Amino acid sequence: MSIGSDGRAVLVWGVNHCGQLGDGTRGERAVPVALDGIGHDVVSVAAGSHHTLALTRDGTVLAWGANHYGQLGDGTREDRHRPVAVRELTGVTALAAGGGHSVALLSDGTVRAWGANDWGQIGSGTRHDHHVPVPVTGLHDVVAVAAGGGHNLALLADGTVRTWGSNNRGQLGDGSKNERRTPVAVRDLGDVTAVSGGGYFSVALLSDGTVRAWGTNHWCQLGDGTNEERRTPVAVRNLAGVTSLDAGWHHSLAVIKDGTVRAWGNNHCGQLGLDPEHDPAGPVVVPHVRHADRVTAGYRHNVAVLDQGRADGPRQCVTWGLAPDDRSPDGPRPAGLDLSGGRREHRVRSLAAGWAHTVALVERCAVREGTDPAAPVPPPDGHRP
Repeated sequence: MSIGSDGRAVLVWGVNHCGQLGDGTRGERAVPVALDGIGHDVVSVAAGSHHTLALTRDGTVLAWGANHYGQLGDGTREDRHRPVAVRELTGVTALAAGGGHSVALLSDGTVRAWGANDWGQIGSGTRHDHHVPVPVTGLHDVVAVAAGGGHNLALLADGTVRTWGSNNRGQLGDGSKNERRTPVAVRDLGDVTAVSGGGYFSVALLSDGTVRAWGTNHWCQLGDGTNEERRTPVAVRNLAGVTSLDAGWHHSLAVIKDGTVRAWGNNHCGQLGLDPEHDPAGPVVVPHVRHADRVTAGYRHNVAVLDQGRADGPRQCVTWGLAPDDRSPDGPRPAGLDLSGGRREHRVRSLAAGWAHTVALVERCAVREGTDPAAPVPPPDGHRP
Protein backbone atom coordinates (compact mmCIF):
# COMPACT_ATOMS: atom_id res chain seq x y z
CA MET A 1 0.00 0.00 0.00
CA SER A 2 1.25 3.47 -0.89
CA ILE A 3 0.18 6.74 0.73
CA GLY A 4 0.82 9.94 -1.21
CA SER A 5 3.44 12.51 -0.26
CA ASP A 6 0.74 14.86 1.03
CA GLY A 7 -0.06 12.29 3.73
CA ARG A 8 -3.76 12.00 2.92
CA ALA A 9 -5.28 9.02 1.11
CA VAL A 10 -8.58 7.23 0.53
CA LEU A 11 -8.09 3.50 1.10
CA VAL A 12 -10.51 0.82 -0.09
CA TRP A 13 -10.79 -2.95 0.18
CA GLY A 14 -13.32 -5.80 -0.11
CA VAL A 15 -15.85 -6.86 -2.73
CA ASN A 16 -15.89 -4.78 -5.92
CA HIS A 17 -18.38 -6.30 -8.38
CA CYS A 18 -20.14 -2.93 -8.87
CA GLY A 19 -16.99 -0.82 -8.81
CA GLN A 20 -17.63 0.24 -5.21
CA LEU A 21 -13.89 0.41 -4.53
CA GLY A 22 -13.43 3.09 -7.18
CA ASP A 23 -10.09 1.79 -8.48
CA GLY A 24 -11.27 1.37 -12.07
CA THR A 25 -11.70 -2.40 -11.81
CA ARG A 26 -14.25 -4.94 -10.63
CA GLY A 27 -11.67 -7.10 -8.87
CA GLU A 28 -11.82 -7.79 -5.13
CA ARG A 29 -9.12 -6.40 -2.87
CA ALA A 30 -8.15 -8.44 0.17
CA VAL A 31 -5.87 -5.67 1.47
CA PRO A 32 -6.31 -1.87 1.38
CA VAL A 33 -5.33 0.01 -1.77
CA ALA A 34 -5.09 3.79 -2.18
CA LEU A 35 -7.23 5.54 -4.77
CA ASP A 36 -5.36 7.82 -7.13
CA GLY A 37 -6.05 11.51 -7.43
CA ILE A 38 -8.70 12.22 -4.76
CA GLY A 39 -7.15 11.73 -1.32
CA HIS A 40 -5.85 15.28 -0.83
CA ASP A 41 -9.34 16.77 -1.34
CA VAL A 42 -11.40 14.38 0.79
CA VAL A 43 -12.48 15.13 4.38
CA SER A 44 -14.86 12.21 5.10
CA VAL A 45 -16.27 9.05 3.51
CA ALA A 46 -19.47 6.98 3.61
CA ALA A 47 -20.34 3.50 2.34
CA GLY A 48 -23.70 2.16 1.17
CA SER A 49 -24.50 -1.43 0.35
CA HIS A 50 -22.68 -1.33 -2.99
CA HIS A 51 -21.67 2.31 -3.46
CA THR A 52 -19.32 4.79 -1.84
CA LEU A 53 -19.35 8.54 -1.19
CA ALA A 54 -16.60 11.05 -0.41
CA LEU A 55 -17.03 14.60 0.87
CA THR A 56 -14.45 17.09 -0.40
CA ARG A 57 -12.99 20.22 1.17
CA ASP A 58 -15.14 22.54 -0.94
CA GLY A 59 -18.41 20.91 0.16
CA THR A 60 -19.03 18.90 -2.99
CA VAL A 61 -19.40 15.11 -3.16
CA LEU A 62 -17.81 12.32 -5.19
CA ALA A 63 -19.50 8.95 -5.68
CA TRP A 64 -18.72 5.57 -7.22
CA GLY A 65 -20.01 2.00 -7.42
CA ALA A 66 -23.54 0.70 -8.01
CA ASN A 67 -25.94 3.17 -9.59
CA HIS A 68 -29.03 1.09 -10.44
CA TYR A 69 -31.30 3.56 -8.65
CA GLY A 70 -29.33 6.75 -9.27
CA GLN A 71 -27.63 6.57 -5.86
CA LEU A 72 -24.47 8.17 -7.28
CA GLY A 73 -26.37 11.35 -8.10
CA ASP A 74 -24.70 11.95 -11.46
CA GLY A 75 -27.98 11.98 -13.38
CA THR A 76 -27.57 8.44 -14.77
CA ARG A 77 -28.14 4.84 -13.73
CA GLU A 78 -24.71 3.63 -14.90
CA ASP A 79 -22.35 1.97 -12.43
CA ARG A 80 -19.13 3.94 -12.01
CA HIS A 81 -15.79 2.24 -11.34
CA ARG A 82 -14.08 5.55 -10.62
CA PRO A 83 -15.30 8.63 -8.68
CA VAL A 84 -17.73 10.99 -10.38
CA ALA A 85 -19.19 14.25 -9.10
CA VAL A 86 -22.67 14.32 -7.59
CA ARG A 87 -24.64 16.89 -9.56
CA GLU A 88 -26.29 20.03 -8.22
CA LEU A 89 -24.89 19.64 -4.71
CA THR A 90 -22.75 22.10 -2.74
CA GLY A 91 -22.33 23.21 0.85
CA VAL A 92 -22.31 19.65 2.20
CA THR A 93 -20.99 19.02 5.72
CA ALA A 94 -21.84 15.33 6.27
CA LEU A 95 -22.86 12.24 4.29
CA ALA A 96 -24.74 8.97 4.78
CA ALA A 97 -25.24 6.06 2.39
CA GLY A 98 -27.99 3.43 2.57
CA GLY A 99 -29.00 0.33 0.70
CA GLY A 100 -29.57 2.08 -2.63
CA HIS A 101 -29.76 5.75 -1.73
CA SER A 102 -27.61 8.59 -0.43
CA VAL A 103 -28.12 11.49 1.97
CA ALA A 104 -26.26 14.77 2.46
CA LEU A 105 -26.45 17.34 5.27
CA LEU A 106 -25.93 20.93 4.16
CA SER A 107 -24.34 23.76 6.11
CA ASP A 108 -27.72 25.49 6.47
CA GLY A 109 -29.14 22.51 8.39
CA THR A 110 -31.23 21.16 5.52
CA VAL A 111 -30.88 17.73 3.90
CA ARG A 112 -30.69 16.42 0.33
CA ALA A 113 -31.23 12.82 -0.77
CA TRP A 114 -31.07 10.83 -4.01
CA GLY A 115 -31.33 7.27 -5.36
CA ALA A 116 -33.87 4.54 -4.58
CA ASN A 117 -37.23 5.83 -3.37
CA ASP A 118 -39.50 2.78 -3.39
CA TRP A 119 -40.31 3.32 0.31
CA GLY A 120 -40.13 7.09 0.30
CA GLN A 121 -36.56 7.12 1.64
CA ILE A 122 -35.69 10.22 -0.40
CA GLY A 123 -38.21 12.22 1.64
CA SER A 124 -39.60 14.07 -1.36
CA GLY A 125 -43.19 12.97 -0.74
CA THR A 126 -43.14 10.62 -3.74
CA ARG A 127 -42.00 7.08 -4.53
CA HIS A 128 -40.09 7.98 -7.69
CA ASP A 129 -36.32 7.35 -7.78
CA HIS A 130 -34.21 10.51 -8.02
CA HIS A 131 -30.97 10.48 -10.03
CA VAL A 132 -29.81 13.84 -8.66
CA PRO A 133 -30.18 15.29 -5.14
CA VAL A 134 -33.52 16.76 -4.05
CA PRO A 135 -34.51 18.46 -0.77
CA VAL A 136 -35.94 16.32 2.01
CA THR A 137 -39.29 17.88 2.83
CA GLY A 138 -39.66 19.91 6.01
CA LEU A 139 -36.26 19.32 7.60
CA HIS A 140 -34.41 22.19 9.31
CA ASP A 141 -31.84 22.55 12.10
CA VAL A 142 -30.34 19.13 11.34
CA VAL A 143 -26.91 18.41 12.85
CA ALA A 144 -26.36 14.77 11.79
CA VAL A 145 -27.79 12.23 9.34
CA ALA A 146 -27.74 8.44 9.07
CA ALA A 147 -29.04 5.94 6.53
CA GLY A 148 -30.32 2.38 6.92
CA GLY A 149 -31.31 -0.19 4.34
CA GLY A 150 -34.35 1.77 3.16
CA HIS A 151 -34.81 4.45 5.80
CA ASN A 152 -33.02 7.51 7.19
CA LEU A 153 -32.54 9.38 10.44
CA ALA A 154 -31.90 13.07 11.06
CA LEU A 155 -30.71 14.37 14.43
CA LEU A 156 -31.96 17.89 15.15
CA ALA A 157 -30.18 20.56 17.18
CA ASP A 158 -32.69 20.13 20.01
CA GLY A 159 -31.72 16.46 20.49
CA THR A 160 -34.82 14.97 18.88
CA VAL A 161 -34.82 12.67 15.84
CA ARG A 162 -36.76 12.60 12.58
CA THR A 163 -37.06 9.50 10.37
CA TRP A 164 -38.51 8.62 6.97
CA GLY A 165 -38.68 5.77 4.45
CA SER A 166 -39.28 2.07 4.99
CA ASN A 167 -41.09 1.14 8.20
CA ASN A 168 -42.12 -2.49 7.74
CA ARG A 169 -40.36 -3.45 10.97
CA GLY A 170 -41.02 -0.31 12.96
CA GLN A 171 -37.58 1.13 12.14
CA LEU A 172 -38.91 4.69 12.02
CA GLY A 173 -39.88 4.60 15.69
CA ASP A 174 -43.13 6.52 15.30
CA GLY A 175 -45.26 3.73 16.77
CA SER A 176 -46.51 2.49 13.39
CA LYS A 177 -45.45 0.20 10.54
CA ASN A 178 -46.46 2.63 7.82
CA GLU A 179 -43.86 3.87 5.37
CA ARG A 180 -43.27 7.61 5.57
CA ARG A 181 -42.45 9.62 2.47
CA THR A 182 -41.66 12.71 4.54
CA PRO A 183 -39.98 12.91 7.98
CA VAL A 184 -41.81 12.05 11.20
CA ALA A 185 -40.72 12.37 14.82
CA VAL A 186 -39.40 9.35 16.72
CA ARG A 187 -41.62 8.88 19.75
CA ASP A 188 -40.43 9.20 23.33
CA LEU A 189 -36.87 10.08 22.35
CA GLY A 190 -34.79 13.15 23.22
CA ASP A 191 -31.36 14.24 24.40
CA VAL A 192 -29.79 12.33 21.50
CA THR A 193 -26.19 12.99 20.45
CA ALA A 194 -25.73 10.45 17.61
CA VAL A 195 -27.83 8.17 15.40
CA SER A 196 -27.19 5.19 13.12
CA GLY A 197 -29.34 3.09 10.80
CA GLY A 198 -29.20 -0.70 10.41
CA GLY A 199 -30.86 -2.85 7.80
CA TYR A 200 -34.31 -2.69 9.38
CA PHE A 201 -33.63 -1.08 12.73
CA SER A 202 -32.22 2.12 14.22
CA VAL A 203 -30.05 3.09 17.20
CA ALA A 204 -29.49 6.37 19.05
CA LEU A 205 -26.85 7.44 21.55
CA LEU A 206 -28.05 9.65 24.41
CA SER A 207 -26.01 12.31 26.20
CA ASP A 208 -25.83 10.13 29.32
CA GLY A 209 -23.94 7.41 27.40
CA THR A 210 -26.86 5.00 27.10
CA VAL A 211 -28.38 3.71 23.84
CA ARG A 212 -31.92 3.33 22.54
CA ALA A 213 -32.95 1.05 19.66
CA TRP A 214 -36.08 0.22 17.69
CA GLY A 215 -37.26 -1.81 14.68
CA THR A 216 -36.72 -5.45 13.80
CA ASN A 217 -35.31 -7.65 16.53
CA HIS A 218 -35.16 -11.11 14.97
CA TRP A 219 -31.43 -11.37 15.69
CA CYS A 220 -31.68 -9.51 19.03
CA GLN A 221 -30.21 -6.45 17.31
CA LEU A 222 -32.09 -4.13 19.66
CA GLY A 223 -30.14 -5.51 22.62
CA ASP A 224 -33.08 -5.43 25.01
CA GLY A 225 -32.83 -9.11 25.95
CA THR A 226 -35.67 -10.21 23.66
CA ASN A 227 -36.27 -10.87 19.98
CA GLU A 228 -39.50 -8.87 19.91
CA GLU A 229 -39.96 -6.17 17.28
CA ARG A 230 -40.23 -2.65 18.73
CA ARG A 231 -42.01 0.25 17.03
CA THR A 232 -40.74 2.82 19.53
CA PRO A 233 -37.33 3.11 21.23
CA VAL A 234 -36.27 0.74 24.00
CA ALA A 235 -33.10 0.81 26.10
CA VAL A 236 -30.21 -1.42 25.09
CA ARG A 237 -29.61 -3.32 28.31
CA ASN A 238 -26.39 -3.40 30.32
CA LEU A 239 -24.84 -0.66 28.22
CA ALA A 240 -23.45 2.61 29.59
CA GLY A 241 -20.54 4.94 29.02
CA VAL A 242 -20.89 4.76 25.24
CA THR A 243 -18.92 7.35 23.27
CA SER A 244 -19.75 6.28 19.69
CA LEU A 245 -21.72 3.59 17.90
CA ASP A 246 -22.54 2.17 14.48
CA ALA A 247 -25.27 -0.14 13.20
CA GLY A 248 -24.57 -2.89 10.66
CA TRP A 249 -27.19 -4.78 8.71
CA HIS A 250 -28.19 -7.12 11.57
CA HIS A 251 -25.90 -6.08 14.45
CA SER A 252 -24.48 -3.03 16.22
CA LEU A 253 -21.20 -1.91 17.79
CA ALA A 254 -20.51 0.61 20.54
CA VAL A 255 -17.24 2.08 21.85
CA ILE A 256 -17.13 2.49 25.63
CA LYS A 257 -15.22 5.32 27.30
CA ASP A 258 -12.61 2.84 28.56
CA GLY A 259 -11.74 1.95 24.94
CA THR A 260 -13.44 -1.44 24.88
CA VAL A 261 -16.13 -2.37 22.36
CA ARG A 262 -19.57 -3.89 22.88
CA ALA A 263 -21.51 -5.75 20.19
CA TRP A 264 -25.01 -7.19 19.90
CA GLY A 265 -27.23 -8.78 17.26
CA ASN A 266 -26.52 -11.43 14.61
CA ASN A 267 -23.35 -13.46 15.25
CA HIS A 268 -23.61 -16.13 12.54
CA CYS A 269 -20.30 -15.00 11.01
CA GLY A 270 -18.60 -13.94 14.24
CA GLN A 271 -19.73 -10.32 13.96
CA LEU A 272 -19.80 -10.03 17.75
CA GLY A 273 -16.26 -11.31 18.10
CA LEU A 274 -17.52 -14.62 19.49
CA ASP A 275 -17.66 -18.11 18.01
CA PRO A 276 -20.70 -18.28 15.70
CA GLU A 277 -22.48 -20.83 17.87
CA HIS A 278 -22.89 -18.12 20.52
CA ASP A 279 -25.88 -15.85 19.91
CA PRO A 280 -26.36 -13.62 22.99
CA ALA A 281 -29.53 -11.57 23.50
CA GLY A 282 -27.72 -8.42 24.64
CA PRO A 283 -24.39 -6.58 24.33
CA VAL A 284 -21.17 -8.51 24.88
CA VAL A 285 -17.55 -7.39 25.15
CA VAL A 286 -15.66 -7.93 21.89
CA PRO A 287 -12.58 -9.92 23.01
CA HIS A 288 -9.04 -8.64 22.44
CA VAL A 289 -10.05 -5.13 21.31
CA ARG A 290 -8.58 -2.37 23.49
CA HIS A 291 -8.09 1.39 23.17
CA ALA A 292 -10.72 1.71 20.43
CA ASP A 293 -11.52 5.19 19.14
CA ARG A 294 -14.27 4.39 16.64
CA VAL A 295 -15.96 1.47 14.93
CA THR A 296 -17.82 0.72 11.73
CA ALA A 297 -20.18 -2.21 11.11
CA GLY A 298 -20.92 -3.77 7.71
CA TYR A 299 -23.14 -6.67 6.78
CA ARG A 300 -20.94 -9.39 8.24
CA HIS A 301 -17.68 -7.62 9.06
CA ASN A 302 -16.45 -4.85 11.38
CA VAL A 303 -13.47 -2.54 11.66
CA ALA A 304 -12.26 -0.71 14.78
CA VAL A 305 -9.67 2.09 14.89
CA LEU A 306 -7.27 1.78 17.81
CA ASP A 307 -5.05 4.02 19.92
CA GLN A 308 -5.44 7.29 18.06
CA GLY A 309 -5.89 9.26 21.26
CA ARG A 310 -2.30 8.62 22.32
CA ALA A 311 0.41 10.60 20.54
CA ASP A 312 2.89 7.74 20.87
CA GLY A 313 0.40 4.90 20.32
CA PRO A 314 0.21 2.59 17.30
CA ARG A 315 -1.89 3.74 14.35
CA GLN A 316 -3.75 0.54 13.66
CA CYS A 317 -7.13 -1.01 12.98
CA VAL A 318 -8.51 -4.45 13.69
CA THR A 319 -11.19 -6.32 11.77
CA TRP A 320 -13.39 -9.29 12.56
CA GLY A 321 -16.37 -11.17 11.10
CA LEU A 322 -16.49 -12.51 7.56
CA ALA A 323 -13.45 -12.03 5.34
CA PRO A 324 -13.72 -9.91 2.15
CA ASP A 325 -13.65 -13.03 -0.07
CA ASP A 326 -17.09 -13.96 1.35
CA ARG A 327 -15.98 -17.56 1.81
CA SER A 328 -14.40 -17.97 5.23
CA PRO A 329 -14.57 -16.23 8.60
CA ASP A 330 -11.58 -14.04 9.45
CA GLY A 331 -12.40 -14.29 13.12
CA PRO A 332 -13.90 -14.19 15.56
CA ARG A 333 -10.46 -13.23 16.87
CA PRO A 334 -9.74 -9.71 15.54
CA ALA A 335 -6.97 -9.48 12.95
CA GLY A 336 -4.61 -6.52 12.72
CA LEU A 337 -5.05 -4.17 9.77
CA ASP A 338 -2.45 -1.50 9.07
CA LEU A 339 -3.89 1.58 7.35
CA SER A 340 -0.88 3.78 8.06
CA GLY A 341 1.43 2.60 5.31
CA GLY A 342 3.79 1.61 8.12
CA ARG A 343 4.17 5.18 9.40
CA ARG A 344 3.16 5.99 12.96
CA GLU A 345 2.03 9.56 12.28
CA HIS A 346 -0.82 8.55 9.99
CA ARG A 347 -4.28 8.43 11.56
CA VAL A 348 -7.66 7.28 10.31
CA ARG A 349 -9.87 10.35 9.95
CA SER A 350 -13.00 8.70 8.53
CA LEU A 351 -14.07 5.07 8.18
CA ALA A 352 -17.16 3.34 6.75
CA ALA A 353 -18.22 -0.23 6.01
CA GLY A 354 -20.66 -1.21 3.26
CA TRP A 355 -22.26 -4.56 2.53
CA ALA A 356 -18.90 -6.24 1.88
CA HIS A 357 -16.44 -3.39 1.32
CA THR A 358 -14.74 -0.77 3.46
CA VAL A 359 -13.41 2.73 2.81
CA ALA A 360 -11.10 4.78 5.02
CA LEU A 361 -9.55 8.24 4.93
CA VAL A 362 -6.07 8.46 6.45
CA GLU A 363 -4.12 11.64 7.12
CA ARG A 364 -0.68 12.58 8.35
CA CYS A 365 -0.70 14.10 11.85
CA ALA A 366 1.84 15.68 14.15
CA VAL A 367 3.85 13.24 16.28
CA ARG A 368 4.99 14.05 19.80
CA GLU A 369 8.67 14.99 20.01
CA GLY A 370 10.87 11.99 20.80
CA THR A 371 8.74 9.36 19.07
CA ASP A 372 9.80 7.53 15.93
CA PRO A 373 7.21 7.97 13.15
CA ALA A 374 8.79 5.16 11.14
CA ALA A 375 8.66 2.62 13.96
CA PRO A 376 6.87 -0.64 13.10
CA VAL A 377 3.25 -0.99 14.14
CA PRO A 378 2.69 -3.90 16.56
CA PRO A 379 -0.42 -6.09 16.44
CA PRO A 380 -3.08 -5.50 19.12
CA ASP A 381 -2.37 -7.22 22.44
CA GLY A 382 0.27 -9.41 20.81
CA HIS A 383 -2.11 -11.05 18.31
CA ARG A 384 -1.30 -11.82 14.70
CA PRO A 385 -0.95 -8.88 12.28
